[in-house]
Amino acid sequence: MNSVNTFEISAKTQISELGLNSLDIAFGQFVFQQNKPQNICVALFASLLSQRSRHQDSCLDLNDLPEATLALLGTTSVSALQQILTQASCVATRPKEQMSQPIVLEHNQGYLRRYYDYEVALSAVIQRRLSKKIDLDIGYLKQLLDQLFPAASSVNKHVEESIDWQKVAVCVAASQSFSVITGGPGTGKTTTVAKLLAVLQGLQPKDARPLTIKLVAPTGKAAARLSESLIGAKKILPESFQSTLDAQSSTIHRLLGVKIRSVEFKHNRSNPLHLDVLIVDEASMVDLPLMCKLLDALPPQARVVLLGDHNQLTSVETGSVLYDICQSAKAAEHTAQFSQHMSDLISAAAGIDIKYIGRNNNSKEESYSPMQDALVTLRKSHRFSDASEIGQLSKAVINGQIDASLTLLAKGEQTRWHQHATVNDLVQRFAANLHDYFDAIQSGDVTKAFAQLEKQQILCAFKTGEWGVENINHKIEHELVKQGVIELGEADYAGHGIMLSSNDHNLGLFNGDIGIVMPDPENPQLNKAWFKEGPDNIRGVLLSRLPPYDTVYAMTIHKSQGSEFQTIHLCLPDYVAAHHNASLSRELFYTGLTRARESFHLYSKKDVLLNCLTSHCRRSSGLSQRLNQV
Repeated sequence: MNSVNTFEISAKTQISELGLNSLDIAFGQFVFQQNKPQNICVALFASLLSQRSRHQDSCLDLNDLPEATLALLGTTSVSALQQILTQASCVATRPKEQMSQPIVLEHNQGYLRRYYDYEVALSAVIQRRLSKKIDLDIGYLKQLLDQLFPAASSVNKHVEESIDWQKVAVCVAASQSFSVITGGPGTGKTTTVAKLLAVLQGLQPKDARPLTIKLVAPTGKAAARLSESLIGAKKILPESFQSTLDAQSSTIHRLLGVKIRSVEFKHNRSNPLHLDVLIVDEASMVDLPLMCKLLDALPPQARVVLLGDHNQLTSVETGSVLYDICQSAKAAEHTAQFSQHMSDLISAAAGIDIKYIGRNNNSKEESYSPMQDALVTLRKSHRFSDASEIGQLSKAVINGQIDASLTLLAKGEQTRWHQHATVNDLVQRFAANLHDYFDAIQSGDVTKAFAQLEKQQILCAFKTGEWGVENINHKIEHELVKQGVIELGEADYAGHGIMLSSNDHNLGLFNGDIGIVMPDPENPQLNKAWFKEGPDNIRGVLLSRLPPYDTVYAMTIHKSQGSEFQTIHLCLPDYVAAHHNASLSRELFYTGLTRARESFHLYSKKDVLLNCLTSHCRRSSGLSQRLNQV
């Protein structure tokens, strides 16, 4: 009997009870064969690490293991498991010295080696940038801020509710090599960054070249939206600042330079990017490996600013980088946590008095993280007024106020809860509002067609199932056939809305890009897929050249990040199956809800909704603790 069979046979019960798949088992087999002496407990722990990485956790905290799992591993306590792992030859407990082991154990957290290396490298590059001192002309910074925020100091500057947090954010980011601006939907993150870029260009010496600024986002769709938003924000700047702001943006992958059949990029530490300032929008969508590679490719003098909403869903791949960074700065507390030095700088340059750590406290300054001087949370929503039901509901959901959330959904006008609706009810409601869209298609007006398509969107928690993306898209097209809008069996009909599901760097098309199938005006017999490139440019691509794509009437909530629509129809599954439990969360609901500008429709049974609102999407990671190690 070989060692592989020994592991599978000996651990058959545990493998089943732990829900391990073939990939997890294969890694466990590998560790079982490599470890000296062979140990079932160590191999099962390796399989658990593989399982956690599939669930996008960076690590596995031993203290989070329930007693039942410890028993399946063959141990009675966390300390007993720790002792077994410490003695295993495949586990590195001194990771800087033991470079070949596939598993790392540090501070009672187990890692797959690659994610440990990414986490350590990312925390190191962030800490280096946080410690970098910026020479700043405070007097000139004050002049620039006063020009860009002329009314900011007119109210009582000591009252927190009247603080202009956008002005604070620009002041903080101008003084840091690394900074984060976070906030909910409509809080003005893009407007803030437009003013920040104007300030940074303004601070350049008159005889110096303009700063080279790059704007990026994780997806092509998010990058296009960033460009559109910046063009709008640029118009509200004083004319003297507008000429210095370039609103062109790209994806992170395009900026770094993709290498065919490689997980590495053309730009890295040895071949850094040529830029002075990097703005990363929708940072909550950036996974741990990609963020590490991006920041590692920056030249030493560059500034980097992350923008995003740390309450949204985390990245599809491993890690929760933005959330971890914000946690390290205690951003979730919504209180000012600046050091006295930063508080004094904000007062001098922005004319705003903000409390600092240790104030009104007889003890010395509280536990302090350098991230606290590099992060600003924008509080005021300019999209949703205080009376907005969508705004109120989003706050209630993310703060875990279940009763308030249910009341707003049950009695709302902007927010409608269809507890007993069927999929067919949704389909007929949605299809009834597609008439103007297909009228635009018939008239050949692709710009108007995009505007109509973006008026409503169905968002689903999952791709499959009765309330999943695939079934709803199929039923909508079936309804369009019944109405005579499209023909039965016609795959790429005029008006077919599509979303790309993979990248094609040669075509400049990316996963998440949305297109519309329409005839070529110069050759009406030839259908092309048309894509928006910025606010004023649309280009057509032959259907035969497209990467894989899906119908887009319904999409997953994950795919909707970085977008917004006039009306959102959010669908949760009819029942909470065991494999769905971990996926339904208040962050998922919040992300879908905040895609809506004007109205929100929820299709869900009460028990499923309660499961969603009471669940947190939190990933195991050591990044937050590392950033606090001064």
